[in-house]
Amino acid sequence: RIDNVVKFMRSLDVSDDSLGPIFRAFPALLTLDVKEDMEKVVEFLRSIGITNIGRFVTRLPPVLGYSVENELRPKWEYLTNVCRFDKFEIVRFPAYFSYPFERVIKTRYEYLRDVKRAPIQLMSVDEIVRFGDAEFARAVAGDSDGGVEFAAYAAKRQNQNGSNAKQRRQPKEKKTKTRKKSAEQIFKTQKKQ
Repeated sequence: RIDNVVKFMRSLDVSDDSLGPIFRAFPALLTLDVKEDMEKVVEFLRSIGITNIGRFVTRLPPVLGYSVENELRPKWEYLTNVCRFDKFEIVRFPAYFSYPFERVIKTRYEYLRDVKRAPIQLMSVDEIVRFGDAEFARAVAGDSDGGVEFAAYAAKRQNQNGSNAKQRRQPKEKKTKTRKKSAEQIFKTQKKQ
């Protein structure tokens, strides 16, 4: 398996000088299946217009282990359809794919767009995602409260998304039983009073 991974990386034009540091920093790459994992990622990257795959992978080696359907495609579609950026931003800043989608990417773009009414297309992707939360709030969003407003927005958004996710995961049958039980409890409480 290791030989296949090394051969595959070389076929992408990742230089031999880069292979050692890449595998030392990301040894899990050596455990990936070339056909099942890496080729799917490379195919996706080519489909969005990345031409120098070797350079891209050298700059973000873990990308080869990311899920196309669960990580790469949703982030790409959000960047292009919602934020209206194109592949240039990804070529310039491959690390975009490494940031948590809901917690960092969507939260920050929505904060800038919906709360700050900032023209997000005039900002670079790396400018929006690379900082920690407090520094993002100060340097990018222009907040002067030490990140308090952004932290409150992010917490509120996370709570809303968390409860929506719980509702989506809970089977309808169980929801109905829970509602009935709650209604019965309310009725009993009212009856006792």
